[in-house]
Amino acid sequence: MREFHFIEMTKLISDWKAEKLNPRDDVLAKWLLLLGIVDKRNGKIYNDIFKELEAIAMNDETLRSAFTSWEALSGTPEEFFAYESRMKRVLDEEAAVREAELRLEEAVQKATEKATEIATKKATQRAERKAQEEKIRMVQSLLAMGVEVEKIAVATKLDQQVVLDIQEDMHCE
Repeated sequence: MREFHFIEMTKLISDWKAEKLNPRDDVLAKWLLLLGIVDKRNGKIYNDIFKELEAIAMNDETLRSAFTSWEALSGTPEEFFAYESRMKRVLDEEAAVREAELRLEEAVQKATEKATEIATKKATQRAERKAQEEKIRMVQSLLAMGVEVEKIAVATKLDQQVVLDIQEDMHCE
């Protein structure tokens, strides 16, 4: 035998207002509140429920589709246009926020790449400078030991004039 449960809409709405149920986390509550937005018996429309569900619908394709269908079936053309305009505005705002987030991510990535490029270039320059300084010290040591300029040039793969310039600088110091 099938068991039926009856939902008392006034209690459901009271629980929602008392924050005892959250339509963002509870699928059943979301759909029941959607059904309870219009209370024809009492001639009441719950705009606060409508606004919350409309916000949820921005991220819930199924609920958004239900809203669109419901509005199209129950509203006047002016009301439908107003709803579509609100929906478009909210979606445009979300798109603008997402676009800004994407641009920020892109800017951060470009800045990181540029910083890495600069750091790599500086590190390479420091390493080359250090290697050059080491080579000069080696040439100075070989010259101090009396090794011929030609042999130093061959061993260090430096131009002979560079070795002579280093030798001259040693005598000036």
